[in-house]
Amino acid sequence: MDWDWGDKFRGIEVHNQPLTSILSTVLGSWKFTLPRVALARGQAYTGAAARLRRVVRKLMSRTPTKPIKIGVIGGSITWGQATRWRGEADWFSQLSKYLLGAFPAANITTRNGCTPGVPASYMILCLESSVDPDVELVFVEFTVNNGADPANKLYSNAIVLDMERLVRRILDLPGRPAVVLMHVPTTGMANYPQGHPKNPNMEPWAGFYATSEDALGVVNQYYDVQGLSLRTAMYDLAAIQEKDGFLWEQAFVDHHPGNHGHKMMADLAVYMIQSTALQLLLLPYGPEDREAVFAPVPRPIYPGNMPPNSSMCLLGDNFKNLVVAESSSGFEYINEGTAEKPKPGYIATTPGAKLRLRLNTDRSLIDRSPIASAIKVQVFFHHLRSYEHMGVAQFSCVSGCQCEPKEIDGHHTEKVSQLYLMYLDATQHPQCEIEIAVLPKTSSGEHKFKVSGAVISERPGADGFMSALLENKNATAFGIREHTGDVLQITYTKEGKKGGNDAWARRRRG
Repeated sequence: MDWDWGDKFRGIEVHNQPLTSILSTVLGSWKFTLPRVALARGQAYTGAAARLRRVVRKLMSRTPTKPIKIGVIGGSITWGQATRWRGEADWFSQLSKYLLGAFPAANITTRNGCTPGVPASYMILCLESSVDPDVELVFVEFTVNNGADPANKLYSNAIVLDMERLVRRILDLPGRPAVVLMHVPTTGMANYPQGHPKNPNMEPWAGFYATSEDALGVVNQYYDVQGLSLRTAMYDLAAIQEKDGFLWEQAFVDHHPGNHGHKMMADLAVYMIQSTALQLLLLPYGPEDREAVFAPVPRPIYPGNMPPNSSMCLLGDNFKNLVVAESSSGFEYINEGTAEKPKPGYIATTPGAKLRLRLNTDRSLIDRSPIASAIKVQVFFHHLRSYEHMGVAQFSCVSGCQCEPKEIDGHHTEKVSQLYLMYLDATQHPQCEIEIAVLPKTSSGEHKFKVSGAVISERPGADGFMSALLENKNATAFGIREHTGDVLQITYTKEGKKGGNDAWARRRRG
């Protein structure tokens, strides 16, 4: 449970240099928990890995290069839920610290862009809020949050369709990043069958097959993106052998891995990096790799399954770009937070103030049929609600598109100030203009109104995840604080770590 390579590679030379000398920091700075056989099993898909080989080659370079950015997106598991401490014990932080030590000459920046409680369908819209455009390696962990296809289909599986669009969005980023899918046992899998002595209360149990990761093999193979599987690495040890040190209850806290489980997730990623480094010494990066890296992303597996070609999550400067200045008055763009934790948005304090926004709600590229073009598109807005100062505004479609106007009261009695969601069902139009007008009415005695962002649905009709946030009154708060600046995304560089707060790790769910 605590081993390294030791002298396993002693006596092997590459270009008359001992391999253990060339890769001394790469191979000698990590102790594994998972046995070697389990690590190999957990490498669910390797493929040609041209983009991954390109990144690891840069990491191995002895001469300083431009920054190498490595990111991760996913849900509460990789965010650090159930770890102590978040930013230290979660698997991506452990991997970040390993990379900085293993490749001391490289200028590495890692960024944890995970957002608890969200599925891949949300990240398709808001990818740019979680990764840098020039990122070169992105890990993706959504197996638990994605759930299962409602119809349990193998072909045209809803989870596969969403993940294909997300993977395409990442592959098309300017940095042409490598993509690695990190799979974690689904809810109930890290448990024992009903009737087992360790499951006397007949709690839900899921078998080895009860996951979308197998169906997602088509995405791995078609796009040659790598896959790591904690399920496959652990299952023989935890469920078949029931081996001490690898038992479900030792690795998991409910469906979230604890510190021990996160260490094994980090093992899988480190083993992949080490294996790629070893392979590069024996088979250097060459023209065939370059050709694969810079080849266009192939057409979708499922015809028409294209993602949006730009962010649908419009915050900060992207939100400012929507404003029709000549038709707006009385609103001012103000940062009410700090440089480290910004809280920007358009703010008005007087009745009659108007903010006009021009958005593209046309979805004809997805489906050109008359029936599809008649389906409305949901447009969501982030607006502030608080217990003081707030007024009422009307949201309405004024040009290009049509929708039912809605009045939103920014005042409530709860002693908190945070962003909430509202939405309009707008008809499709490439220049849909929506106006936000502050009304004379008020329940607080004042008229402040703040709007800080918009999210446009990827496809016509109700957006499953975003609509779910609005199903009941208690769910209208926009809880994705990593995209509003309330919670700092964790980054690691040579200068150290920024972000990480265990108080959140104890309280957040998802």
